[in-house]
Amino acid sequence: MNRALTTSMVMSLWFSLLMMGACSTTLPIPRVPEPAPEMLDVAGRSLPAINFVNLVTDIPGDRIIGYHYEGPQYTRMHDYRWDENYSNETKVLNDYAHNILTEAGYRDGVNDAKALTMVGTIENLTFNSYDRKVSFDQAECTVRWELFLPGESVAYHTQWTEGAARVDPRVAGPIRQAFELALRKLLSDSQFVAAVDAD
Repeated sequence: MNRALTTSMVMSLWFSLLMMGACSTTLPIPRVPEPAPEMLDVAGRSLPAINFVNLVTDIPGDRIIGYHYEGPQYTRMHDYRWDENYSNETKVLNDYAHNILTEAGYRDGVNDAKALTMVGTIENLTFNSYDRKVSFDQAECTVRWELFLPGESVAYHTQWTEGAARVDPRVAGPIRQAFELALRKLLSDSQFVAAVDAD
């Protein structure tokens, strides 16, 4: 009886380890977003105005940008594709960019002929949703930032930043929050401030 019990325990332990191994290879590993860095204080400095003209996306229509996962093993159920609904996010993100630049101390150069021009391009974007004991939506993005001198069509400074956000599925905006983090990273980078200051 003891031998049967031992065999049963070994088999149970072996099955548990097998299942743990299987789970570790099939479960998606969501990236835990880092907190936004402190933006460099540029208030009071004689920096030129910045005209943030546009945020665009370099993502083909109908491209899969992520999936919805459900259940104890996060089974992949359906995909999310880049379409007009997500493209509408760029309109909102343009407003976000203006607000964050103002918060960082930059002047709005929309009517300033001497202002630098800034363009953001979302090059990579993922959006995944998870439904288990703890449900959340998560987005990650990579943004290419370009600075142009007044009247110039070739960027004199190009820089990339990444952002990630995780939110309760009842709260809208993981893509917006990921973008905001990417922009705040840019504005906290001394390399960017030096590029603006040395035009």
